[in-house]
Amino acid sequence: MTATLSIVRDSAADVACESEQPRNGVAEAPEKAWDAQQFAQEQIRGLVRRVFLQGWPRPARQVVFSSAGSEVEVASVCRKAGEVLAAERAGRVALIEANVRTKALELSFGRTSNDGEDSAETAGALRKSSRQVGRNLWLVSAAAFLGCGENGNNSAWLLSRLGELRREFDFALIHASPAGEAYGSAIFLGHLADGLVLALDAHRTRRRSAMIIREQLSAANVRLLGTVLRDRVFPIPEKLYRRL
Repeated sequence: MTATLSIVRDSAADVACESEQPRNGVAEAPEKAWDAQQFAQEQIRGLVRRVFLQGWPRPARQVVFSSAGSEVEVASVCRKAGEVLAAERAGRVALIEANVRTKALELSFGRTSNDGEDSAETAGALRKSSRQVGRNLWLVSAAAFLGCGENGNNSAWLLSRLGELRREFDFALIHASPAGEAYGSAIFLGHLADGLVLALDAHRTRRRSAMIIREQLSAANVRLLGTVLRDRVFPIPEKLYRRL
């Protein structure tokens, strides 16, 4: 079963909901303002539970986070999911940067532990060459994981690296290039890993494009573990939304 996650932007997030009219002379407590951040955090917790902790037929250990296109940001979702998973004390969690073009996940933490000088020669043990960024949470830079950009499509290299990750970490969340890119490695990585979480944009991702990517994932025997719909707008009060 594929988990679905919505990352929202609320057009009325800063506007308090109106209270209902008094009944029998007793005014009801006003509704809370819609908290988009809290809702998104709840959605990420749900995704983590379904994919990593309660996955069917088995929980996933290595998951690729990718997007439908370069205009859809997925690095922050990958990071937040890793932080939630690490907070669950489920074991050692690794955040892997595999998008050598943007390195958005890596840059969100700043420099690596050895100031970005890690390489294929110095990255023998992935955990030793990674940076601990929280309790039970490590960041593995693109240089440590891939060595050089050409290794992104080298099956022998990637299989070796994924094997090291399984030995050194309990879970790995891999930030990859967009799945919609013709020469990206996301689908290839998804095939080697336990599956892929795909991020879409509510206003930019065309339905046809999403369907093509889904067909490509199926053809490559990649498990689509979850979808993330970014920038979805909920212009209604939370109370009404919860009833839908």
